[in-house]
Amino acid sequence: MPPCSFIQKVTQYMFDHYSKDNGALLVHLGALGWVLGSAAQIGVVLGDKSIDKEQKRFLLPQEGADAVVNIGMYYSICELIKRGADKLVEKGALLTDDVAKAISQIATANNQNLDLKDWKKIFTKEELKKNLTKLLSEPESLDSIKNLSIDEKAKAKELAKAALESLEGHKDNVGVIAAIAASVLACNIVTPYVRNIVASKIQKHVTHEEAVQIRKTQIKENITTINPLPLSFKAFNGYNTFSKVKI
Repeated sequence: MPPCSFIQKVTQYMFDHYSKDNGALLVHLGALGWVLGSAAQIGVVLGDKSIDKEQKRFLLPQEGADAVVNIGMYYSICELIKRGADKLVEKGALLTDDVAKAISQIATANNQNLDLKDWKKIFTKEELKKNLTKLLSEPESLDSIKNLSIDEKAKAKELAKAALESLEGHKDNVGVIAAIAASVLACNIVTPYVRNIVASKIQKHVTHEEAVQIRKTQIKENITTINPLPLSFKAFNGYNTFSKVKI
């Protein structure tokens, strides 16, 4: 695939998925940053010849656990909060006056004037169970527009389109704020706390394993070097510490 064609496809993909959702872009790029940073950190430990095998034996599980916690906590927290904010906007819980006014203007197609705080009267109770984006993108299916004349329907569709643009812009702004707030929460409060707990458990496990290995070595050296078996017991010189043989 030619480089230009590849770049064009990537650019088109970014535009299609993030041009109206910059909050999602922040979340995904932030998570990607954690992935690359964690991979670099593990790569440094693996490639650093000044770190001996015993140190790497401790550092690699630590870095791996940090990577899982950092990436997992960041993405899950940010994605959860971002989606929650989007949901509130779609259900009309976080609308600005400008958006509410744009939606209420749809009623003017039927020569009705609604106050911006009464924007929900445009929709039926059943319609309000759906997302506002879907309702405004399919105005011809709205109960309040079905019985209008052709000219009134055309006007209502134009007003719905304007309201949709206003809603999408507002939703994008809320998504960005939610993503930034979630990032601060994840990076500075939740993730460090969880990471410390995981690191403590891993350190205890590795320390225990090291202690066991040291004890095995001490026992072996004590048996084979300090107190070697007499020649008459030569057949038992190779037994290990887990043997049931007792002398």
